[in-house]
Order: sequence, then structure tokens, then C-alpha cells
Amino acid sequence: MRSTLLLAASLLSFSSPLQAQNATVGGSRLLDVETGRLVPDAVVRIENGVIVSAGPRRPGETVTHDLGDATLVPGLADVHVHLAMRAETGPYDELIETTARAAVEGVANARKTLEAGFTTVRDLGSRDLADVALRDAIAAGSIPGPRMLVSVVSLSATGGHADKNELPPDVALQRLSGVADGAEEIRRAVRRNVKYGADWIKVLATGGVTTPRSDPSAADYSDEELRAAVAAAREKGRDVAAHAHGTEGILRAVRAGVRSVEHASLLTDEAIAVVKASGVFLVPNPYTSRYILERGAASGFTEEELGKSRRVVQWKMESLKKAIRAGISIAYGTDSGVQGHGLNARQFAILVEAGMTPLQAIQTATLVAARLLRMEPRIGKLAAGFFGDVVAVRGNPLEDVKALESPLFVMKEGRVVLDRR
Repeated sequence: MRSTLLLAASLLSFSSPLQAQNATVGGSRLLDVETGRLVPDAVVRIENGVIVSAGPRRPGETVTHDLGDATLVPGLADVHVHLAMRAETGPYDELIETTARAAVEGVANARKTLEAGFTTVRDLGSRDLADVALRDAIAAGSIPGPRMLVSVVSLSATGGHADKNELPPDVALQRLSGVADGAEEIRRAVRRNVKYGADWIKVLATGGVTTPRSDPSAADYSDEELRAAVAAAREKGRDVAAHAHGTEGILRAVRAGVRSVEHASLLTDEAIAVVKASGVFLVPNPYTSRYILERGAASGFTEEELGKSRRVVQWKMESLKKAIRAGISIAYGTDSGVQGHGLNARQFAILVEAGMTPLQAIQTATLVAARLLRMEPRIGKLAAGFFGDVVAVRGNPLEDVKALESPLFVMKEGRVVLDRR
């Protein structure tokens, strides 16, 4: 898809003067995420925000940041976040919150995410262009945060996951809406999102957990409608991410040609086979469902949300285990915003619980995420030509992947954003 690659190239070529830095970072170990090899006494060398070399320390070499007994890993990527969304809000809190407040919250959430070691994110659904403003302010160096790819508003069928199903028909909400039915409306909605700055298009192929009167297992868009969304996105050089819990919604999305399926909660053997044959990426988020159940009604989650989560969490774990055994490409996405921001790394341990090795879990947020985003020439590895994004953790994450939950040091494009030494 030449136009998508051109778009990615233009995004990757931008580096603000505030971010472009020269630095060297040393640690007792460097993780080669491709092979799992730990390079001892390693140094990452960065010029103008880009890695020029990474490998063993040279005799007598001094470094700008000597982190001692730490493991260096690439900056991580979370490919499913909602930075302008606050966690643990009641069903009507969003209705009384201004877009300005959401954008200000997004600034704080972006910093939390970056300090958690996630230097790249894909934001899959925001409100009234708060995500676009946040992306552009970070890119300009005005505020700290991960580099962002954004999707503006999610496309939803009437009564679907992004519709305001709790409101009576005589209450009108004057906000940018992604509700679109039929191929023509969907094409128009895709074009409008691109017009306002979308890097990705997100469609809601099934119902969801956090929307009233919405069934996660039910397909909301037809094959024709999903094909229209993918075709319109491709014309504009964009890829499509499909929110899909239920089997039929997953199958329809994959047949339509989406690049990633989010949640993928009900994977039958047929769905596994279709996904694997298509090469579509899966982005499951089991931590979200566990978080909702752990926090419960006292944190603002409704009984409807809790009931759906009880069902979905079982589906997700079984489907995740099937996908891992089948060798499907799984990218790291947490749905951060439903749960608190900055907790992104807590999902690594769940991936290991489901059957991944610690290295495979780390690869979901590095190599696999980079491929999904078409950014593999610039993120996901500590190697020459890649952005100078470095995360350091105490201990060895290949022995205990939970080490990633508490970074010691985070650098983005050669600039230190967290140093807990």
C-alpha cells in the first residue's frame, strides 16, 4: 500500500528540535529483542535523536548516562490507547466533561504513558479532535508524550458501541459523531476523519462492554459496510483497525481486509484459521477486563459493565491462548483509558500466563507492534537508524517480565523523560 507507506514515512521523518538529542546510554545488559540475546556491558549511542550504534562498550568509553546494573530495552509501543479518556468514570461523566477538560487530561495521561516506557502509541478513539491536538503538540515538542498515531472518532452503527444509547431521542448531543450506517455514510465518515487528521480508521464491528444496551458478541456492521470502510481508508492511504469481540464480527472484519482486530474475544477454530491465513494482527487486551472486575462498582463501573466483563474475560483468555498456540501475530494493546494510564506494562505478565515466553511478550510491544504500525524501520529495536528510544529496567525481564512495570530510566529520541536512579 504505497500511499500508507508514504504517510508513515512522513510521520517518521518528523523530529522536533526539542527532542533531537545526542547521548550515550550504558547498562550491564542490552536485550536484542530479535534473538533474545543479552549483550553484556552495552552502550547505545545516539546522535540527533537517532541511534548510530548499539553494542558492547568500547575500552575506556565514557557514557552520558551510565545506568549500572540495568537491562536496556527498546522504547515500547502500545497500539490501543485512549489518552484523552479518564478511567473509572460513571456513564454520564463524559456528558458533563468539556472537550477542553478531556484534552488537558490527555496531556497528563500522555506523560504517564511515556514515563511507563511507552514511547509510541496508537490512539484508537477520542472526542472532538482532542487526540489530534495532543499528537500535534507532542510532535512539536510543546509537551512530553509518546509519538502518536490517531484515529479521531470511531465509526459505529446506530445503537452500536459508540452511539449514545443511554440518551432519549429528544436529547441532542452536539459533538463530532462517528455513527454511520450503510456504505455511503461510512465512506463519508472515513473521509471526514482523514480530513480532520486521522492516521488510522477505527470501525466498531461488534458491540462493546462499556456502552449501554450493546452486545459484545453481536455483529453490528455487515460485510458490505466493512468493505466500504476499508476501501475508503485505502483510497486515503490509511489502514483500518476493527473493534470486534464476537466471532461473526471478527470474521466479517478480516474478510473485509482490516489490518488489525482489537479484543478478538471469541475466537473459534474457524476464526483462528481465517485470521492466520489473512495475516491480520490481533490486539487482545485481557488486562482491561481484569481491571474492571478488580475495581468494581465502587470505581464507577456499572453492573452492566461488570456483567459483560465477567463473560468477556473468560472468552479473552481462552482466545488469547488459542491465538498464541496458532502462531498468530499479536501486537501489544491495553485499551488504556478504560483502566488508569501508566499501567500499560501490567499486561506483559498476562501474556506470559497465557503461554508466551517473556521474550515473545516483549516482542508484541516492539517488533510486532512496529510491523503493525508500518514503523519497523524506526521503532522496536536498539539498532542503528532507529529512534533513540531507550528504556532501562532493574534485573532481567527475560527472567521476570514484571520488571517492565517499573522502569528505572526512559529516554525518547535521546532526551531523558524519566530517571529514577
